[in-house]
Amino acid sequence: MNRLRTVVVCLVIACAGALSPTAAGAVAGAVPPRWSALPVPAAVPPVHVADLAARGPGEAWATGSENVSEGPRPVLYGWNGSAWRRDSTFPGAGEPGRLGKVQFVGEEAWIFHLRDGAGEILRRSAGGWSTVPLPRPLWVHQDFAAVPGAAWVVGEDDTGLKVLHYDGSRWTEQPTPEGVTFLMGITARSADDAWAWADTATGPAVLRWDGATWRDAKVPLPPNSNVQSVLLEPSGRVTIAGSQYADGVNSTYLMTRTGSAWRTTHPPLGNASTEAVVRGPDGALWLPMRSDRAFQSKYARVDGARTTFSYGPQRTNAIEVQARVLARAGSALLSFGTAEIYGSKPHPMSERLGG
Repeated sequence: MNRLRTVVVCLVIACAGALSPTAAGAVAGAVPPRWSALPVPAAVPPVHVADLAARGPGEAWATGSENVSEGPRPVLYGWNGSAWRRDSTFPGAGEPGRLGKVQFVGEEAWIFHLRDGAGEILRRSAGGWSTVPLPRPLWVHQDFAAVPGAAWVVGEDDTGLKVLHYDGSRWTEQPTPEGVTFLMGITARSADDAWAWADTATGPAVLRWDGATWRDAKVPLPPNSNVQSVLLEPSGRVTIAGSQYADGVNSTYLMTRTGSAWRTTHPPLGNASTEAVVRGPDGALWLPMRSDRAFQSKYARVDGARTTFSYGPQRTNAIEVQARVLARAGSALLSFGTAEIYGSKPHPMSERLGG
């Protein structure tokens, strides 16, 4: 009788494991997350994806450009919690240009717009769209950041490096520390806490704005490295991501500061770009990877010392599927990128994990 009971119990456990991949994976210690495909309205390929930002599960914006006979034309997609729709109501939607970084500022969405060679900020509020033109033209618009009470655009003109600051009513130019030759990117947590990564006469550096002055943040970057992104979180945690060259090989590094000390790790990501790294709803760091499968996208999850990988859904006849940007949307992760189907050029695609 006991032997029969043992056999029955074993059969029940085996069947439960077969019917429940999550339970089976928990026993094995590895459960690959499952991504689902989200339909995206068409654009004229090849499509360039620039940025993605979400404010909770019910609102997200994805930006980029499509390729028309006149050149690149801006594309904008809005997410309402259940579907992507294409938005063509913003100023300059039908004109040559590109859309870049998108940020949520209070109840508004702010988007950098390169329009007919000149830069401006698009602002989306409950009342519709408005624009904030830049005070002067720049040859290169490198990056953009916005928070309540402040916005920055960094780039260059014929006189050199420019940091343009907007306080809600007027633009001013902000000086940078001596020796800074170029700003690669900028991000901000508040009007008096912004970070930028720069090239200097002595190598890469991280700068910090304290509400009055830009200073060298004295971050102990790894030798022979660059900075690709800085992730600021409301808790005060800072994550810096980039690439380090050592022994003839480039490899990814992550630096995290939770108090006053920096901790550097080297997750097994090869030389993956970390420009799109985000903090997921599960508390781990996520970033899109170049996939080793032609018909699926690929994502990396870094949680402390553990790095795992997952793939998007299979796409029929795809020859390259590439997630470009990620954003946390409530309890889900959204991705946006491109999929190239055999015989066509890259068109927009989106995927979701959770939610």
